Amino acid sequence: MALSFCTSPTSDLSSHEPPIKQASISSTALDFVYALSTVDFELYSSAQLHFDGTTVRIAGRGGYATVEIGTIRRSKNLVAVKRSLMQWENHQPNQHKGSKRILGKGFEQVVQELRILGHKKVRSHDNIVSLEGVCLDEINGVPSLALVIEYSHLGTLREFLIQNNNVLSLDELFDLALQGGRGLDALHNLLVCHGDVKIDNALVFESPTGIDGKNCWVVKISDFGQSVIATRDDPVGRVPCRPGTRLREAPEIRRSQAFQDPGYNIQAALKTDVFSFGIFVWEVMKNGQGYFDPAWAGLNGRQYDTDMMEDFLNNLPDDGLLVYGAEFAKSLGQHHHLSQRLLRVFEGSLRDQPQSRNTISELVEAFEPPNDECEENKVNPDSSLSLGAIFAKLGFDVDDESSIGTWGTSKSFYDLIDQADLSGSHTIISQIPMLLQRKILAELKGMAISDSTETHSSGHSAMTVAECYTLGFGGSHDIAEVVQWLGTAASKGFKKAGLVYPRVCEAVNILPQDLSGADEGKALEMALKGIPTEKYLSKRILYHSRTVLEDARQRILGHDGISLLAMAEGIFLSAFSEVKIDTLLPLHAATWLGEEALVAELLKSTPPDARSVLGFNAAHFACLGGHISILKLLSKNNVPLSAASLQLITPLHLAIFFQPGDLASAVNLLLEHGCSLEARTHTIKWDAHDLSIYGTTMQWALQTRNRTLAHILLPLQAQSPRPEWLDNVIQDFYWELLEDLLPYFQGPMDDILTLQPATRPFSRWIAHGRDHGQAIEKTVRLCHDNGILGFTADGISRLQLIMPSTRTLTDFLMFNYALDVCSADYIRYRGPEPFSSPLIVSAFQRTNHQEALRDTLSRLTKYYKLDELEDGRLADGYNLLGVAVARGNVTAARILLERGVDVNKSYTIGGVSIMNPIQTCLFGRPLPEMLSLLVQYGADLLARCSMTGLTPLQLLLVGPVQAGDILNILASHSQPDQVYIETLYRSFARFCYMTVRHGVGTSPSSQELKKPQLRTHYLEQFRRLLMDPRFVCFVDEPYHPDGSTMIQQAASIVHHPAVRLLLDAGADASRPFRRGDNSILPLQLAVLKGRLLQEAKIESPDPLPGTEYISMDLVMEVATELLQWHLARSDGLFDGMSELHIAYSMMYAEGIKNCLEAGQSLEAKGHWPGIENAVTPRELCRDSFWNYESGYSIQLYPFVKEEGLGQEYRDLLAGIPRETGLLENTLPVYAEDLKH
Repeated sequence: MALSFCTSPTSDLSSHEPPIKQASISSTALDFVYALSTVDFELYSSAQLHFDGTTVRIAGRGGYATVEIGTIRRSKNLVAVKRSLMQWENHQPNQHKGSKRILGKGFEQVVQELRILGHKKVRSHDNIVSLEGVCLDEINGVPSLALVIEYSHLGTLREFLIQNNNVLSLDELFDLALQGGRGLDALHNLLVCHGDVKIDNALVFESPTGIDGKNCWVVKISDFGQSVIATRDDPVGRVPCRPGTRLREAPEIRRSQAFQDPGYNIQAALKTDVFSFGIFVWEVMKNGQGYFDPAWAGLNGRQYDTDMMEDFLNNLPDDGLLVYGAEFAKSLGQHHHLSQRLLRVFEGSLRDQPQSRNTISELVEAFEPPNDECEENKVNPDSSLSLGAIFAKLGFDVDDESSIGTWGTSKSFYDLIDQADLSGSHTIISQIPMLLQRKILAELKGMAISDSTETHSSGHSAMTVAECYTLGFGGSHDIAEVVQWLGTAASKGFKKAGLVYPRVCEAVNILPQDLSGADEGKALEMALKGIPTEKYLSKRILYHSRTVLEDARQRILGHDGISLLAMAEGIFLSAFSEVKIDTLLPLHAATWLGEEALVAELLKSTPPDARSVLGFNAAHFACLGGHISILKLLSKNNVPLSAASLQLITPLHLAIFFQPGDLASAVNLLLEHGCSLEARTHTIKWDAHDLSIYGTTMQWALQTRNRTLAHILLPLQAQSPRPEWLDNVIQDFYWELLEDLLPYFQGPMDDILTLQPATRPFSRWIAHGRDHGQAIEKTVRLCHDNGILGFTADGISRLQLIMPSTRTLTDFLMFNYALDVCSADYIRYRGPEPFSSPLIVSAFQRTNHQEALRDTLSRLTKYYKLDELEDGRLADGYNLLGVAVARGNVTAARILLERGVDVNKSYTIGGVSIMNPIQTCLFGRPLPEMLSLLVQYGADLLARCSMTGLTPLQLLLVGPVQAGDILNILASHSQPDQVYIETLYRSFARFCYMTVRHGVGTSPSSQELKKPQLRTHYLEQFRRLLMDPRFVCFVDEPYHPDGSTMIQQAASIVHHPAVRLLLDAGADASRPFRRGDNSILPLQLAVLKGRLLQEAKIESPDPLPGTEYISMDLVMEVATELLQWHLARSDGLFDGMSELHIAYSMMYAEGIKNCLEAGQSLEAKGHWPGIENAVTPRELCRDSFWNYESGYSIQLYPFVKEEGLGQEYRDLLAGIPRETGLLENTLPVYAEDLKH
């Protein structure tokens, strides 16, 4: 039991240690995973929120996050989706940086909001915005974390107040402010400082229940990105000081005093919220107007800015702002009751000295007593409480509900996964994008080797990295990495790592390093060398507990034994783990050490049932020490044999600490004096041996592999053996105990839990050493031979139930042994239910595409012929490759392709070909690794889908895959030229269409922001393609041999960004578009477009459909860009031409005026292709070149159709007229020049 011993710091002994303080770890990544595993919420994909990856409706932007408007498909409800702006920094695999460097500030702030909004008390409060769920997805190839929050169509409290100015009564305004106070009070009770309290960070909702038919409003506090959370293990320690919004900050923030204050703790931070809340109330009562009155500073009628106002506030005398607030409160004198209450609020909040301010609770009382209804839970508290109770019984470190949960050194990554399983959040953990998993792992590595991280915390970080590698979290099951990081944890002084490191090295046959932190574990291995594997674990437990005991004896009884009597505060002993620190009385220490004479003496002055802090009495400690004589002495003195408060442990459970020769006597003595074989404990996490034990004494014997104790207990059982005993020994592969138990079980084995995944990362290696493979094989064979590997009562294969939960290398090894012993018919078996599938389908549906599963999947494919794997008979029409692709299982897909499965074979439903694997991949959220694999094996990128008519290449370019990944996928495997050409054209067309459809610019107004806007994905994609030499060589290739080039098309649709990108990429703008005997250059195409639009304006003031985006200024920009290109090249095509020529040609009055004002000459002559002689601007405008009969105003738009640019692009251009003639006298300026 004991891991370490330490005496009280107040004792007179010279040799003592303080108990190890279990610290929280400042880890954004771990807090994120911990929040995911402990909070019950919905997991949404982008598709479920109606995010198409192309457009976005922005509700607001901050420094580190955007708030987008989504719609939940199922309910059609609008939600606000707060997405972190994650700009991942490049880092080398061996360079570990701090969390903020790797994950970014945006991620950190959104995680902080997740932790706060996910807390039970926050979620159940009516005045704090509700968290609906999270969205873990990739946007444009970058992992994204988003919070899905209830959406308010009424907007912020400021917007609501301004829109309803003079509509709300003072009583209603006061109630709105009160509600904000209630929400803030709930946060402060959890030791959370909001950090940016203002009416812009509160939302207004319509209450579902009005009063007397009148609308009621609910105010909810929102936006916790600047919040500060108290450290759970050090609630009085310093916390970060963060700025809020200028003019609404507390004076100590505004004047930067708090940033330098070493005593700035959470209580000081909460006081800053109190000051800001006073301003919050003030602005509510002013109907959303700012509290600051320019007249205070004599600024009326003058220009002023925030700096000037802040200077004024900083120069006010003490409590100066309170004076102005009091004046405002008194101005409401006609509402005396409100005026007085408001004055009390200001007096309790707007004080310059933090210690003079009230708490938020006191301010809320100053408003009026809170209505009980505001605290009604929106979630069922019973379910949460029961889940917390379950966690506690299972030995998890459960957070106190009075604070925000955080990751700490007491937590294991395996515990986190188990908690996620129990709370139904395992799916969320498993769906963390792989790149994000790798970033989390990188942060942990950085913390583990950082010199700035506290040693115990860095050791725990390294331990967590080792656990992640056992699980494949981050994509790799790497034994060498497990051992390396386990060693790092040991060298950092993490005790558990030091104890298990040598044994794990022995088990996986890796030579251990000579680490100082692993001395205790090394001594264990040396002492137990040569012990048979079946006896190793029970011997390890005895040897380790005896070592700790003897060390304690030397340190205590090396002095006068009577000194125990002088230890007023007792002796500290860690129980099972370093987290559970017990305080022992002298009687407890004497019984543990086996000092019989001293025990007899102490019993005279100590009550028989005196208990330690963890609830153990002297009988427990006698068993912990394995002292049968002390136990007899205690029984004579009527020391009760009751259960401890620590997980209900009885003395009988601790019989595992007796030597084999004393076991029978100890058990009999304990049973004679009232111990029960049926007494059950909750789960105990035992760090020294990485055990998780629970249940009856028999189960403790089985789980500690104590065969001697099990043999003693078996005949004493009043009831027949229980199936859970088999579960215990099968799970840990204690094959010899399984052999002992099987004769006691008769009949069918349907209720046996059978083979199970690992619940602790290292326990199997510790128990079995190098024999772990043999132990697994023997256990699996025993299960098979005794009918435990058959079917459930529902006819489901046991192996099919196991497959989804396998996660470690020993799990996969266990599964492979099961495949070896089972028949082919069993492995190929399909359940009796309709649409049931065989085991292979379950395996290929695994979403975590880990290479460790390769051997298992390869074995399964050998039970089927190629045609069975290729067609849809196994998966109800879907071929197996399509199943693997749909689940993102790259390893499974590779195995099938290596086996020879056709990469282009479509699955069929009802005889109709539906979709092939690469189309399946691209219709989802495609993994670049999967796409690359399919292309490598010959996926046809130009094959059209029979259902949609789209090619994989089209889907690739319009989907969420990053441009860099597209380049890698297409360039890593040889492709026909047409693929590169089509890629350029598809990207070009989509870029042009989407930017035209959604506008190149955005309006700054809040209402315009909420309209769909274009993401930058298509611009970046097209730009990257043009930068790549494998693509840019085709920049002047037409889509069809007689078609137009991209620069010609960009000019004709007047798309300035595309023209610039193409010219920068080397596109040839001197290449004319030809039809028959006619030809026209891109510059002329652009000018012609401007001329046609000017004519159309004369016919109707409304723009032509599809040309709304084109302004004459835009045409001038495009034409000027092309003209400058020609002039810079001195190609002679447009020598002498100026912008004035262009403006005249288009009959653009404003452009003509600007050019003339810039000094350009009406007499300057230039060359225009298609006109024989040089012409002035006026002559160019009048020339017959522009007549339709000349052939130069050719039908431009049919050639766009011929290029196959997509229906959307064709629709965009469909409304543009194809035939026009010039109209005369259309411009008020220079009309005499435009008569022809």
